[in-house]
Amino acid sequence: MRAAWLLCLVALGARAGDPLPPAEAAVWLQRMADAARHVGYEGVFAFQHGDAPLQSLMVSNRPAPAGKDSRLLAMDGEQREVRCSQGISLSMQTAGGQVKVERRLNSRHFPDLLPANATPLANWYNVRLGEVGRVAGLDCRQVELTPRDAFRWGYVLCAEKETGLPLKAMMINDAGKPLMQYAFAEVKLGALPRNAPPPAQTASEAARPVAAGRVGVKSLPPGFTRITAVKRQLPNKPGEVEHWVFSDGLTHISLFLENAAQPVETLRGQSKLGMINMLTRQVGAMQATILGDAPWPAVEAIAMNLEARPGTVASGK
Repeated sequence: MRAAWLLCLVALGARAGDPLPPAEAAVWLQRMADAARHVGYEGVFAFQHGDAPLQSLMVSNRPAPAGKDSRLLAMDGEQREVRCSQGISLSMQTAGGQVKVERRLNSRHFPDLLPANATPLANWYNVRLGEVGRVAGLDCRQVELTPRDAFRWGYVLCAEKETGLPLKAMMINDAGKPLMQYAFAEVKLGALPRNAPPPAQTASEAARPVAAGRVGVKSLPPGFTRITAVKRQLPNKPGEVEHWVFSDGLTHISLFLENAAQPVETLRGQSKLGMINMLTRQVGAMQATILGDAPWPAVEAIAMNLEARPGTVASGK
C-alpha cells in the first residue's frame, strides 16, 4: 500500500515545456541547491531504491554559520542515523546496545541532492519546467532534468514554490522508468531549534587520503571529475583498498583499486533494473572495480580509460 502511495506521489505529472535557456536553467538549479542547505526544515520522507522495500526516514536541517546542520534518521529496521555538520559527515548505527560511529565520504542526502555549485549542471542536462503540483500539502513546481548524452540518468524534481526546496525527486532511465524515488509525506519549513549533538563516541577513521599511485585515468566522460580518493578498509577484504569517486554533481561512480594476487578476468555486471552497473578488470598489477548508479556508457568509459602509470587524474572536457 505504501509503495503504491509513493509511486502515485512521484508520478511524472504534466508534460514539461521546452528546455530553458542555459542561464535560466542554471538559476533554477542553484535555487534548489541553495534551499536544501540554507532553508530550515523538518519532516518525514519515503525512499525507494529500485525494487527494494520502501523506507521511511526522518530528516531535519538547521542552517548554521559554518554550514548546514542536518540529521537523517531511519524509521524502519535497524537504528541508523546520519549527521552532517561543519563539513563532517558521520554515520551512526546501533546494534546490541552499542553505537558504531564512522565518518562518511558523502555529506549529502535528500533533499540535498544537488551539488553546492549546481550551475555547471546546465551544461550536461536540459532543464524544463512543468506545472505546479502539491507534495506534503505544499505547492511545488515540477523541474525536469534530461541528460544531453548517454553518461547520466535523468531526474524529475518538484521544488517548493516559495523556497525552491525539493519536496520530491525521482531518478529515471532513458525509457522514463523510475530507478530511485524520494518524496516528503510531511514537512515543516522555517526556523527550528538546533539538533542535539551526536552521541559521545569516537568516529573510526574510515578513510585516508591517497597520493598519486600506480593507476591513472586518460580521460573522463564530459562533466565528470574525481571528487574523492582515499584508502579505506572494506568488509571481507584483508587490507586497505583505494576508493575513488567520480561525479558530475548528480551521478556518482566509484572505483576500487586493490593489488591483484592473480590474473583478473574482466567481468561485467548489472542489477536487475539496470540501475547499478559494474565492471572489473586488471590494470597493471591492480584489480580495478568500477560501479555506480549510472548508465553503462559512463561506467565503461571510466573503466576502459584506466591505465597503469603514475600521475594525476584527468578532468572531463
